[in-house]
Amino acid sequence: MILIFSINSDYSTSAVINWLIQLKKPFIRINEDTLLELLWLNSSDFAININGKTVLGSQITKMWYRRGALDLFAKFKHTLIKDYLRTEHTALIAYFYHRLDKIPSVNKFKNSDINKLYLMDLCQQHDILAPKYLVTGCKNEVASFFEQEKHIISKPISSPFSLQDEEDFSHMAYTSMVNREDIDALPEQFVPTFFQQAIAKAYEIRVFYLNGKFYAMAIFSQNNSNTNVDFRNYDRDKPNRVVPYTLEESYEKKLKKMLDAYGLNCASFDVIYSSDDAQYYFLDLNPVGQFGMVSSPCNYNLEKEVALAL
Repeated sequence: MILIFSINSDYSTSAVINWLIQLKKPFIRINEDTLLELLWLNSSDFAININGKTVLGSQITKMWYRRGALDLFAKFKHTLIKDYLRTEHTALIAYFYHRLDKIPSVNKFKNSDINKLYLMDLCQQHDILAPKYLVTGCKNEVASFFEQEKHIISKPISSPFSLQDEEDFSHMAYTSMVNREDIDALPEQFVPTFFQQAIAKAYEIRVFYLNGKFYAMAIFSQNNSNTNVDFRNYDRDKPNRVVPYTLEESYEKKLKKMLDAYGLNCASFDVIYSSDDAQYYFLDLNPVGQFGMVSSPCNYNLEKEVALAL
């Protein structure tokens, strides 16, 4: 039995499940609104009720943590003891995730997110080139960084800001260039913000990693004003050209060592190939990032590869 943790809106999960059905691999999918109850847990096993079906931990052969979280106390909402229940739930869910992470899996709860600053440390430890950065809330520090680097950007330290308006239209914060006028308009003190050296790119590379294999795609986004800073700001009228890409073997070895050090067997990440010095610059890593945008254009059939790995 394969246990899948995901969210309702994730298309990639559904695409992988289609392959699981063809491969005749039994599975249960748990979304954010799935009714789940922990029946019991001891040192050797546990039992959970999923939409009325009892599943033992010992019956689960593989797990795929795609996305989402669990609420084991969903039906206990008494306002007088909500703070106590929150503390109990935090302790129980932390240990339950630990038990789930012992199951052979593609991705785990414990490393499903990575702090961008910790990622920069990992790059440095494994001799992987990354753009210089500065975190500050001081105007004069940003000005000095700008004078030193000449071209800088700003981006979130964690997940990009996004919201849905009343007309169900998505608004999202993209990576942005920071110029002298932007800095002049800043107050002397502001919320600590992540600034980074802007790398002149020959092209961007989006990579999906699974169990030691790299599936890469080059994105020629540099000549489009919409996408030259952040390719997620898609130009649907004039899409970027994309092609399958092979990373240098020596670079793959460095990346694998870093991913192994963080305990990842699956992830999506972004790299820039610099037009100035012909070097790879590592940008971002998302253990649960989307991979359909690499799979389909490059004919990698990654949905099947994930299903085979489960």
